[in-house]
Amino acid sequence: MSSSNFAEAIVLRTVQLTPHMYRLTFRSDFAADFTLGAPGQYQKVLAPAPGEAGPPTFDPDTYKTQMRTYTLRHVRPAEREFDIDFVVHGDEGIAGPWAKQAKAGDRILISRPGTLKFTIEEADWHMFAADMAAIPAAAIELEGLPEHAVGDAFFEILSEEDRQPVRAPAGITIHWIIKADAHAPSDELIDAVQSVIWREGAPSVFVAGEFSVAGLFRTYFRKERPTRKELTYVSSYWKLGLIEPEHKAFKAQIAA
Repeated sequence: MSSSNFAEAIVLRTVQLTPHMYRLTFRSDFAADFTLGAPGQYQKVLAPAPGEAGPPTFDPDTYKTQMRTYTLRHVRPAEREFDIDFVVHGDEGIAGPWAKQAKAGDRILISRPGTLKFTIEEADWHMFAADMAAIPAAAIELEGLPEHAVGDAFFEILSEEDRQPVRAPAGITIHWIIKADAHAPSDELIDAVQSVIWREGAPSVFVAGEFSVAGLFRTYFRKERPTRKELTYVSSYWKLGLIEPEHKAFKAQIAA
């Protein structure tokens, strides 16, 4: 990427959705080209340091260490607006702490979005599992399901107050699993998914979260509960102890 792949986005407003999640609404000329309703869009974000108004200076030698990936939660191309939900764990990370302190008028740099390769076509029912970092992406997929859809969604959150509204079809049961320590193993999430009643027919499976959890479920849905490849999305969004560039390099090494 070069500086031409990024554009400024200005903060219009901020809302604290839950104790650990903030929704920021931005305006950018890039957003005029974003696709309304396209599920799973994500983009690269370069945020300034916490407390700084920005935008950050694009440095071709260091930007990859500062860049983070976020889901476009809502898009309004006609208004050139979009929403991003940021998970905040105190002072951990780069974009999260900045988002917590951001105010109207602050600016970041954003890339044009990419899209997840996930389909629900021909699925008879649906299974979702996500931690807080992946809830925005999972929620978008859930909200795009047909009204007659059935299945289960397991969302791992840090407190009871971190529940948030998700407009899922009536036939989708949402299970909120509390894990107060973000660095603890996701045993309850894993147990819940593996204990779910397995329905007849072919499921679509969406799993996203910490690296070890994603790896376990990748094996589970390949060997123990085989699912159709084109209906299965399992991805690690982060890894304990690693920042995003290190996580991506680790994933590439494993894939190789």
